[in-house]
Amino acid sequence: MKEKNVLPRFVKFAYQAHKKYFFVRMGSSLVTSVQTLFSAYTISLLIGCIENKQLEKACQMVVFITVVEIILLLLNKITKRLLEIHRVIMQEIINQKISEKIMSLPFSYLEDPYYMELKKNVQMGINNMGTVYLLCDSFFKIISNILSLAGLGLIIFTFDPILVVILAIGILLNIILVKLSMKSQIRFFHELLPINFKYGYYMDTIVAEKNGKDFRLYTQFDLLFDKFNAFANIVAGYFTSLNLEQSFYQTLISLVRYVQMAFVYALVGVRTIVTGASISNFSLTVSAAISFSDCISNMIQVSSNFMRSIEYVKPLLELMDIQEERHEGKRELKEIRSISFDHVSFAYPNTDTLILDDITFTIHKNEKISIVGLNGAGKTTIVKLICRLYEPTKGKILINDIPVSQYDYESYMSMISTVFQDYKMFAITIKDNISFHINEEKARELSYDIGVGEIIEKLPNKWQSILSKAYDEKGVELSGGQTQKIAIARALAKPADLLILDEPTSALDPIAEAEIYENFNALAKDRMAIYISHRMSSSIFCDRILVIDGGRISDFDTHTNLMKKKESLYYKLFTTQAKNYAL
Repeated sequence: MKEKNVLPRFVKFAYQAHKKYFFVRMGSSLVTSVQTLFSAYTISLLIGCIENKQLEKACQMVVFITVVEIILLLLNKITKRLLEIHRVIMQEIINQKISEKIMSLPFSYLEDPYYMELKKNVQMGINNMGTVYLLCDSFFKIISNILSLAGLGLIIFTFDPILVVILAIGILLNIILVKLSMKSQIRFFHELLPINFKYGYYMDTIVAEKNGKDFRLYTQFDLLFDKFNAFANIVAGYFTSLNLEQSFYQTLISLVRYVQMAFVYALVGVRTIVTGASISNFSLTVSAAISFSDCISNMIQVSSNFMRSIEYVKPLLELMDIQEERHEGKRELKEIRSISFDHVSFAYPNTDTLILDDITFTIHKNEKISIVGLNGAGKTTIVKLICRLYEPTKGKILINDIPVSQYDYESYMSMISTVFQDYKMFAITIKDNISFHINEEKARELSYDIGVGEIIEKLPNKWQSILSKAYDEKGVELSGGQTQKIAIARALAKPADLLILDEPTSALDPIAEAEIYENFNALAKDRMAIYISHRMSSSIFCDRILVIDGGRISDFDTHTNLMKKKESLYYKLFTTQAKNYAL
């Protein structure tokens, strides 16, 4: 990404996110510039009045200066306070836009290491480095300093053009030093990013509360902590090296400034003595030169922040540039009568290994289907394809004999309700975890249907209990089996034609599992249902069983018929598991 394109694109992005911030920031910059120029002029005017023995005018001048300074100070405080408020608002809006962008990307990107690292880098820049504020603040400070430098430069030029030459030489030397300093910082940034990604992973892992039990029982914590320390030491080494380099450049910049000011004082002093210029002119010129030098120092610091922020904001712009997932279909899906896989093959992005290899099958309305197979056979991949999280590499998926791509995405997704293996519960009420769109009575009914109602009824706040202690000490922590039942209730709460349960009872005891399977067909009513489970008992309640073996379909028939094939994979899976339950 070209450097010259980064700033205008970011400013446009930030301006569209929150326009008020920019107006407040411009007001703040204007007030700062006025304060700088006012201070430089008024002191010399006051000295001039005293020099000419205009004491009454001097007193009036003091009152005037005091009043204006107070007004400017108040304006400065007000604009800074407003700036802080709108800075937070803008950062939250940008975080929201980032979240919306991530949710609009193809799902495959969320499982791709490159984009996972890109997302981390964006979050580091926005939240840890304060890129949004730093870049906008630097941009407006540069504008403010340019305005101040123009006014101060005019004062200095009218006194003696040679002063401008001296200051220009100092500016040139500072620019060279700043560029060298920035090269060092940019190199540091690019070298640190991949290390910081790994450092962040180990830090997040060792502080995650969900890992507490495993860390107490096994030795992996020591290994992870050693790796975390190793990366922490690498990061610390990078920062130490950077700080030493930056200290060297800052020392040279300060040295240039002091030498420059020494020449300014000497030249102004000699010129005042030789020409007999007034003390007020001397004061105005020296004051302007000091303010000019301060502005240059500020510009150097701001420019350093600005260039560093440009690097930090590049991942954000790269993320926003990624083409969003497009759904061209216009057909409204009102019901699901059939699902067909027509010679579908699939390989995950960036791999050539086929997870599904030329599979063809059809599921009809009201059917209850079980998908079984060994680990890695492709069972969950079938679910991801039906949910349009991925597109087939080859072949077509048809709903009601129409390719899924022709359907409107929103209406399509409204027809599917899924419980994934890695389902998520959220730190909201149990009722809202089941569904935000139903009332408490309906949530209660579903909870009892699925066998978790009595447990919830005993809680102090019942269905209004927060399902986490993350931010509410009155929140509740339920067992894995209980939360899994709530996840199933959530699937039932959605008025969808297709129910997909991917390992829906992995956390349940055998009795609870049997109760759910015995009752689930009744709960599913006239919906099409697909079950994926390693517990073969679930297959007995299904109309047909789809057997996946190494990405291919080896059988698709009823339980009774499949058990007649004593050499089949299904027979081996079922009988092997059944032996473990035999008395």
